[in-house]
Amino acid sequence: MQRLCMVARLRRAALLGATMLSGLVAVEAHAQTAPAPAQASTDVVEEVVVTGYRKSLAQSTVAKRETTGFADAIFAEDIGKFPDSNIAESFNRIPGITITRDITGEGTNVAIRGLGSNFTNVTLNGASIAVASSGATDAQGTDRSVDLSFFPTDLFTKLTVNKSYSASLLEGGAAGNIDMRSARPFDRPGQHLTFNIQGVKPSGADIGGKGSLIASKTWENFGVLFGISGQRLKTDTRGYETIGFTNPNLSAAQCGAATGCNPTGGGNWTIPTTVPVGAGGGLVAGQTIDQAFLLAHNPGASIQQIDNGLLPRLGRPSAEYGRRDRFNAVTSLEWKPTDALSFYVDGMYGYKKNDLLREDMAWIVRNGAIIPTNTKYDKTDCSAGCTVTQGTYANSQFFLEFRPYIEKTELWGINPGGEWQINDKLKIEAQANYTKSTFHRESPTFGPVTALGVGTTVDYTYNPNGIPTIKSSIDLNNPANFVWTGGRLNMQDEKRWYETKGARAVVTWGDEKLNLKFGGNYDDASRTIRGYDNTGPWQNATCGNNPSINLPSPNGQPPCQGLNQPGAAPAGYPTYPGYGTGSTAGQTGTLTYAGSLIPTTSLASYLKPGPAGFVTVDWDKVKAATNYDKLHDAYVETGGSNTGASGGYINEKNSAAYTELNGVTQVLDSDLRFNVGVRYVHTKQTIGGRVSIADPRNTLPGGAQLPDGSRYPNITNFVYTENTYSKWLPAANIAYDVGEHAVARAAVSETMTRPDPAAQLPGVSFGAPSADQATIGNSALKPYFSKNIDLGFEFYTGQEGVIAVNAFRKSLTGFTTNNVVTQPFSYLAQYGITYDTLNDTQKTAINSRGGPTAASVQIQSQINVPNKLTINGLEFQWVQPLDFLTSRFGVEGLGVNANATIVDQTSNGPATAFGVAKYTYNLTGYYEHNGVSLRLSHVYRKGSQSSGANQNGVTAAALFSDDYKQTDFSSSFDLQKMFGLGNVPQLTFNVTNITNEKLRSHFQYDNATFTYYKPGRQFLVGLRATF
Repeated sequence: MQRLCMVARLRRAALLGATMLSGLVAVEAHAQTAPAPAQASTDVVEEVVVTGYRKSLAQSTVAKRETTGFADAIFAEDIGKFPDSNIAESFNRIPGITITRDITGEGTNVAIRGLGSNFTNVTLNGASIAVASSGATDAQGTDRSVDLSFFPTDLFTKLTVNKSYSASLLEGGAAGNIDMRSARPFDRPGQHLTFNIQGVKPSGADIGGKGSLIASKTWENFGVLFGISGQRLKTDTRGYETIGFTNPNLSAAQCGAATGCNPTGGGNWTIPTTVPVGAGGGLVAGQTIDQAFLLAHNPGASIQQIDNGLLPRLGRPSAEYGRRDRFNAVTSLEWKPTDALSFYVDGMYGYKKNDLLREDMAWIVRNGAIIPTNTKYDKTDCSAGCTVTQGTYANSQFFLEFRPYIEKTELWGINPGGEWQINDKLKIEAQANYTKSTFHRESPTFGPVTALGVGTTVDYTYNPNGIPTIKSSIDLNNPANFVWTGGRLNMQDEKRWYETKGARAVVTWGDEKLNLKFGGNYDDASRTIRGYDNTGPWQNATCGNNPSINLPSPNGQPPCQGLNQPGAAPAGYPTYPGYGTGSTAGQTGTLTYAGSLIPTTSLASYLKPGPAGFVTVDWDKVKAATNYDKLHDAYVETGGSNTGASGGYINEKNSAAYTELNGVTQVLDSDLRFNVGVRYVHTKQTIGGRVSIADPRNTLPGGAQLPDGSRYPNITNFVYTENTYSKWLPAANIAYDVGEHAVARAAVSETMTRPDPAAQLPGVSFGAPSADQATIGNSALKPYFSKNIDLGFEFYTGQEGVIAVNAFRKSLTGFTTNNVVTQPFSYLAQYGITYDTLNDTQKTAINSRGGPTAASVQIQSQINVPNKLTINGLEFQWVQPLDFLTSRFGVEGLGVNANATIVDQTSNGPATAFGVAKYTYNLTGYYEHNGVSLRLSHVYRKGSQSSGANQNGVTAAALFSDDYKQTDFSSSFDLQKMFGLGNVPQLTFNVTNITNEKLRSHFQYDNATFTYYKPGRQFLVGLRATF
């Protein structure tokens, strides 16, 4: 017998070693186990006891069966035993759930059943929560979604997705609700200490680490829990970005006609009328560039192709690397003075810091003056648009965008509550909540360029599935090839303050067979976003010849040319003849220049060859040379911000009352559970934003302008508007036990989502360097309402096993669309935006389109549309232990957990839900027996449209995400069970993204790569123990 035990232990040791080795050296991890020795006696029927991951699946199955509505839950073992970086990735394993991923591959936001994360109501312990984070890279994070990458999996015991609504559920999610239940001491009575520590090795980056510690103790009627979780991860993500696509704005001579050119829109770069000096590519300076020239230098191409063929606006390889830290803590107190009376207080703190460097080397097509030669296209007929597949472009230029990213997000929260069972029929529950969250991003830009007129050319070859080739004729990793003329700097910060507070109570009369609830809640949520800027003084000192006086626009600004000419103003630089009058009345002194702090002649000494194949910046040296810290401390508030979000304030006071009837009755000798109720909601919104207008004192009688140096900055007022609306929201759920093993369900409800706060802010956003689009807020936006129908059938096969099919329909009204109107640039003057208020980059863009009197801009604003959007879907779930098949061969513990969702949307108008994946599925195979737990998980999401049309002014262009799939491996080895060792921890080994999948999106056509990122694999080795 001892020999048999030793053989079994040796087998487990071999399995452990094989698993660790295969995960480290192979792309695909797998494991097999030998049959267990047969038992000699068959007289005793042994009860099957499941633990670990299988136990959590069984708990989820029981919770699914017992609920009246449509809901899915994940329990603690399930959450902690996948290689999930955060809560969002844990939710991704539930049917009907899709997640938004950052460029690192990490999940950030959750969407339910085809509607975006803005339509998902996220609650913490049943109460409202808002995190001030901006979310994923390049996201604004100003809508109603919650950045779930802020929350680790370790500190939560249950995650619930409510797909159908009941009257007692907090309103706000037209798609559904997800609730995060933090750990409490009486979840596990007694004294417990659990720790988890892991080393993390991402592809291409240094080793990081993560861990957690949770301690709890309960006495007879009192319990205490304290938990912490932290991580310090190193990341290095390489990729490619475009900031969109565009085509040339041909002149009449180049097009060959006075009208009819550029019918597809775009036109965001201008081919010069004559070949400039030093254009390169063998072109002769001074030669006229007309239609004949273009056809002669692009043999085989037509003017229609040249006119409409799309190129990346700023095709650029990208690198983002650095450190990502996160720390979270929870504490919970529970007191149960009697069996009928209990109280709790939950507290939470979270801190997240990203300390990153982001580097891009952009080929300048947007606002540029490149000259196409030898171009080829993917279509012969380009009347509706096409893609450039190959070409050589003379007169090219590159722009280094070096951006340190320092982001800090914090969250504090407290959640007291209690329950009093007054008698067998009467129960009172009450809860209060308060959270506060702050966010600060500091992300300056240091952006020199390669010189024009030195013969730089680009050989461009598209890649229909990945990153195109953009081959420069000059070495982009040589600091000597960079200058200031045409470059820029930015010093921008953004701060956010979010706050939620509220209370809710419910009185229940009756018992489990029949009870009536009366409840209500009050929630007060506010969001404040402020942008800060001190770009002018920093850029002026660094590369603008360092003037002794800095004045705001509309006064003139020195260009960034890197001159080192101390003394009087060089040609083309401001002299401020009006200084001391008007806005500067009383100020004295003479404008002089001291020479740029980093002149072009020494710029190369501040650059160095970079790890991504192009130059990077010696940031510490730049900061010291330019007095960055002092100037940064002197920033002033502005309307814009470095995430692109508009500054402003929104407060919502939501009050609600509901009644709900719950019960169970017998129909044909089976239980029929029901839940019927109605909720009344009242919302009062206060919305505030900065509205800027030109100061009328700048215009003298007769129309002349005040002299430069005396002009008044725009008049900025903070304007408030108020909205109120109310709504009755009915809901009904029934669940019928069809025999012993099956449940049929149905639900109907009406739900709501309040409008996107960012789209409601007054004022105008006009910060893009291309100066071609302005966004105007619409404070009058109405909520979205959805009428929902759900039907489902579930068959329970035993233990954790379940087979489920659900059908759902959502009919939404109040949907919004992006209304776009083209106006002359002068239209923006009423909002305080004039040519003199633009920065140099924007002025260049306006000049390339004919100047301020000829250029046009697109005015965008969200509006409610009258038509209805209908979303239909099917969900399938199959969780099945396979012991009934494999036990006859001596193998126990194998199983499969699979789900799939099919979604389709239809509309009788412009309403469209973006980011709706038509197909998604998750498939997990698991093995858990005798201390060995192995899981191989695969997720798939079909690509979908992610934006509306008219991107970058190309009328028919929208953005699309590509298909995405990811395979992860997770394992744990309980050494105590495997080898009979006492008081030893479990060993864990996980691999994420085994097959090294990429994140890609495209612009209008599937061969036009919009973004492409390589998150890479991640290996995690750790120890976990509970005492």
